[in-house]
Amino acid sequence: MNRLCIYMTYNRENKIHNYIGQVIRSLKQCSSTLCLVCNYEKIKEGKEHIAGLVDEIYYRENKGYDSGAFRDALCDFLGWERVYEYDELILANDSFFGFFYPLQESFLRMEGQECDFWGMTGQTAGEFTDPYYAFDAHVHSYFMVFREKALKSECFQRFWQELACPGSFRQAVTGYEIGINACLKQHGFHGMSFTDLCRIRPQRNENPSYAKLYKLVRDCRVPVMKKKSVLIRNPFFADTMKTIDYLKQEGRYPVQWMLSFLDNQFYIPGMHQASEIQADQCQAMGQESGTRQTPCNSLEIFCKSYSRIYIYGAGVCGKNLALYFSRKGWEYEGLIVTSASDATGGAITLAQAKIGADTGIVISVLNKETAQAIAEHTDKVCGREQLFFISDCSAIKIPV
Repeated sequence: MNRLCIYMTYNRENKIHNYIGQVIRSLKQCSSTLCLVCNYEKIKEGKEHIAGLVDEIYYRENKGYDSGAFRDALCDFLGWERVYEYDELILANDSFFGFFYPLQESFLRMEGQECDFWGMTGQTAGEFTDPYYAFDAHVHSYFMVFREKALKSECFQRFWQELACPGSFRQAVTGYEIGINACLKQHGFHGMSFTDLCRIRPQRNENPSYAKLYKLVRDCRVPVMKKKSVLIRNPFFADTMKTIDYLKQEGRYPVQWMLSFLDNQFYIPGMHQASEIQADQCQAMGQESGTRQTPCNSLEIFCKSYSRIYIYGAGVCGKNLALYFSRKGWEYEGLIVTSASDATGGAITLAQAKIGADTGIVISVLNKETAQAIAEHTDKVCGREQLFFISDCSAIKIPV
């Protein structure tokens, strides 16, 4: 198969991580030509991970998310005349870990399926809220394969040429992911996902790549996992941990790469200048060098600064943090809730907690206003320096 692959990457460090090298190695095995689009001006670190694997590298401004990168690659960097020299096109971004099984296996299993484009995962119809937006069932865009009939159609080229540059994550999803599915479907092309072969039955609004991850990876041999699965705000965080354990036990993936992302989601930029002791701790962990800060586990540094730790909040983040603490072998005193009526499952109120100068409190809510309200509630028992705000961790923030 004469196949073109375009892979997009971005991070603030201008770095090619080792997990990207793993992905690109597999993509290259299934592609005649592999182009890397970097949403930054130059690779500063990690180029050895892709040495000999990438045919062409393009650099661009970090604008328009992955869809902007793909549009520039198709319309400008490569051009349609050259794109049409290929029989298939892979568009992929750096939002997933993989591949846990040979990628060729996925292509072979999809080879016999009657479809014009496909992806690794997809989801049923549903809706977004705030603001409301209803969407149809669609294939997820982080990994998509377009076969010749769809690739060389007039509507495919026109979609990219007319695609508006998204200014937000929501616009990127609705404009590109949902948009390309709707466009091709409207013109008679059929799409499906690798997960369609698994015969799972997702509920409305359910994203199986998170909600059914363990089953998809273990039973259906889906070879990827979204990086966002390791975020503490993921309602299916426990299933993610179960999947990571499985991959480790089976020796299918270097899970330390996943665990590094898991830990570094708790990085708070600038936090470690506030305390020389904390800065020394971060540097001792090998995660800072000189004045240049790179992501490290700010939560770990905070917890090691106190003899006693409480987790404030018993919602999704609070319960996931409790699981995370358990897996890390960190001790904590318990979960704190504001109202006595919410003190279920072993949670206690602030008045019941034993808080002194040696106590740190992790406020496990994402909403900044709610977090500040909790902080004001704790003012009578501890200082602000004794609080760690999950809402300040930039990697955990919900994109808008």
